[in-house]
Amino acid sequence: MNTGLILMFVALAVCLLIGVPVAFSIGISCMTLLYVNGGPSMDILLQRMVSGAKSFNMLAMPMFIFAGALMVYGSTPRLIKLANMLLRKFPGGLGATAMAACGFFGAVSGSGVASAAAIGKIIGPSMLEEGYPKGLTAGLIAAGGTMACIIPPSIVMVVYAQSASVSVGDMFLGGVAPGLLTIIALIVLNSFFAVRRQKKENKDPHEYTANERMKIILDALLPLLMPVAILGGVFSGLCTATEAAVVAVVYALFLAVFVYRELTLKDFFKVSADAVVSTGVIMLIISVASPFGWLMSTQKVPQMFASWLMSITDSKFLILAFIFLLLMILGMFMETVCIIILTTPILLPIAVSVGLTPLHFGIALLMTLMVGSLTPPLSVNLFTSCRVLGMKVDEAFPDTLYVIGTVTLMAILTFAIPGLAEFLPAVLGG
Repeated sequence: MNTGLILMFVALAVCLLIGVPVAFSIGISCMTLLYVNGGPSMDILLQRMVSGAKSFNMLAMPMFIFAGALMVYGSTPRLIKLANMLLRKFPGGLGATAMAACGFFGAVSGSGVASAAAIGKIIGPSMLEEGYPKGLTAGLIAAGGTMACIIPPSIVMVVYAQSASVSVGDMFLGGVAPGLLTIIALIVLNSFFAVRRQKKENKDPHEYTANERMKIILDALLPLLMPVAILGGVFSGLCTATEAAVVAVVYALFLAVFVYRELTLKDFFKVSADAVVSTGVIMLIISVASPFGWLMSTQKVPQMFASWLMSITDSKFLILAFIFLLLMILGMFMETVCIIILTTPILLPIAVSVGLTPLHFGIALLMTLMVGSLTPPLSVNLFTSCRVLGMKVDEAFPDTLYVIGTVTLMAILTFAIPGLAEFLPAVLGG
């Protein structure tokens, strides 16, 4: 490894440790390598930044962010009512409702933090009032929020698809089975604790009439049609993933303004501004990461890392275990989009060399990073749920460890069983 490459990683580490924004940290590290090596010209960084940001597939990301923000107006309470009607008879029915609602909301928002905040504000206080332990409540809501990463349409799936040159549609389909199984596992965990602690909150005194059931289903039907329309449009060939994202925005705007009539002009400008800011931050990181990935390739970093790892062991199990632990540790300290952009050029070739497909590795990567988003010190989703519930993060322990353990187990299963990620794309993606 040459001096320029070493100084590049040192500059990146130092910038991140002292709190320099990620996009600027990556850019500074790239400039360090070019300066020490004496070329090529710094102009190449700008050229690579532009080429990295102008991808047609990346247009889907701001559209999904905007659509998710619009769906908050009118859709969330109706999705929660549907989940409550379906799951209230389960032991710990309120917690099961929260998990299902997070899955529903994740499928229309694509943002884990937004899901945890929206569902936490509505269901979280009720769970605490019914006697749920604080740690379990915060952990379940935080884990439910992470489902937005793996249940389509997902913003981070679009980012990985761009980084790994994988079909966005295949990524969407690949996340369905692991996402649903994780939700079921969390519902089972919640039910276990409900039975163990003999909670009776699921015994809803209200019995729904047939008319009430039909009304709840019809109210929730329109929001639930969004992910169906997106996936159906992509795999029927009617539109690309990017075009489907635009359709999602139009559909979400129609529901918020004309059907539910909850979106005012003032709210529209606020939602638009928030979506633009979120998109700008992510796109800046993605554009700066393009020259970073190019330099990794020209300096043969993936090959060097792979050779080093293979020199330690040739066991597929140990290599995948190393990748899993590395990703989980990074997820504890860094934001998901940043990890995907920084590690994909390095780890994907190694994963492919031991038999994983780019699709399988992508879904397993996202499942592993979900664990990191629940684990301190960063634990973005856990911090969000605790803030919404008005509690400190240390109050969430030790009960939330059971939730983290459940999500970790599902991430390991996704790594170990390729069919979880590849079955639906093979059957429906063609």
